[in-house]
Amino acid sequence: MKARGSCLCGKIRYEVNTTSDDIDHCHCTFCQKYHGAAFGTYIEPVPPDKFTWTEGKELVARYQSSSHSARLFCSVCGSALVAEINGGEVLAATAATLDGEVEIGHAAHMFWQSKASWCEVNDDLPKYDTYPPSMSEFTPE
Repeated sequence: MKARGSCLCGKIRYEVNTTSDDIDHCHCTFCQKYHGAAFGTYIEPVPPDKFTWTEGKELVARYQSSSHSARLFCSVCGSALVAEINGGEVLAATAATLDGEVEIGHAAHMFWQSKASWCEVNDDLPKYDTYPPSMSEFTPE
């Protein structure tokens, strides 16, 4: 999947190139706070060489949300753009910031035990208490 994305104000743009078309709905409390929603949805993580800021890189702000991940967002409009995992070893772009139609393959819920009690999820997607098996190589030690 080769896709382009942007923030709400359009000052930051990026391009991601990956062989995966998988997405994950993350229910961890960090994602709930970061997105202001019941969960955040990300495309599967990619190495930094598969991700390029094409405009506005200087406007990207970074918040270290845990010992193994940081959140990258637009310093102008506040759009949640990327989760940086394992010190930037891999990047996971927020699916909602992708521009245009995106083909989705496999999808799953992760950190299910943190699910917001007020959010009802009625799908048959796999649900994991940590990272899904497809992300095992990116799991912090």
